[in-house]
Amino acid sequence: MNRSVEPSDLTLVQESMVQAAILAPSPDNNQPWKFKFSDQGVDVFLDPSRSLPSDEASMFDLTAIGAAVENAILGAAEYGCISEITCRDLDDATLQGQLPVASITIRPGGVPDPLFDAIESRCTCRKPYASGPLDTEVIEALNHSISSLPSVQVDWITSAAEKKQFGKLIAMTDSLRFRTEAFHAELFRQLRFKPSEVQATRDGLDVRTLELPFGVTTMLRTLKSWTVMQLVHRLRLTPLLTGPSKIAVQKSGAVAVVSVPAASTENFLIGGRAIQRIWLKAAQAGLSMHPLGSLPIFLLQSQPNPAFEKTIEIARRETSNLVPELGNRVIQLAFRVGKSGPPTERSIRRQVSSVMVQ
Repeated sequence: MNRSVEPSDLTLVQESMVQAAILAPSPDNNQPWKFKFSDQGVDVFLDPSRSLPSDEASMFDLTAIGAAVENAILGAAEYGCISEITCRDLDDATLQGQLPVASITIRPGGVPDPLFDAIESRCTCRKPYASGPLDTEVIEALNHSISSLPSVQVDWITSAAEKKQFGKLIAMTDSLRFRTEAFHAELFRQLRFKPSEVQATRDGLDVRTLELPFGVTTMLRTLKSWTVMQLVHRLRLTPLLTGPSKIAVQKSGAVAVVSVPAASTENFLIGGRAIQRIWLKAAQAGLSMHPLGSLPIFLLQSQPNPAFEKTIEIARRETSNLVPELGNRVIQLAFRVGKSGPPTERSIRRQVSSVMVQ
């Protein structure tokens, strides 16, 4: 519905933009953003206190901020406003949250976008997906949803053999996360085991959203000890941790690989916008999506752990063979896509008042 307002009623539009923006996805639900009303729209800041140590070149934070920007654009369009985006390269000032990473300037003349209606229903779903292939028409519709952002490329993995191979790559790079003490600490920093913890922080990974089998949550608690996790590796039990992701990928309807021309602030912001549009379009089509972040983050590393270099090089080579259309592009994120039941639980967000810069 077009709720057009006079351009002078800027605050109403700004509030709509921020309310939509905070519903964007973010890595482990870290919500790495802050917002400030400007004279002509909304400024979006990186909140460095929420960044994850594993994030390479702030790619995932910028992905989240790009998704938030896209939601804000959709929120402004509901009031008949066109948005123009200005981004700033990451430097000390933007990384410390002193200057905005993106500024959204609005003016009259826009029209509502149907994707706005999917903002509240879009979510991450980690349940098993139906393995039946996606219809070609559905894939074409998802691709068309980002036709206004031509620098972003989506490559689709649809055959059973290719999904099986990609599942192995995800398991391979997932294992590197489990074998790194810093990543281990990061995971348990983000996990919320009790509903009271979820309500207290309104961020992080609610374990109920992980769709774990009965009893696995208790086992997960024991793995909070790095000593216990090291024992798992020594006993060569790591595949028990990575196997579920591999199987989930293999049994999905398809895998989407989203890439940008090169690693840069602007490219990652645009990529984040595109990812959000695809996700919203998928939600409208009744499809579920689950991001797969380990492969992109390790492939981006310029100075990986020497112990992991061989595994990363194998992953890079096999990814190139599997998706030759990538060329020298940078994978920003991959997703498994398909049909599933609704998630058992959904992640919640912080209140608008807690993300505003005064």
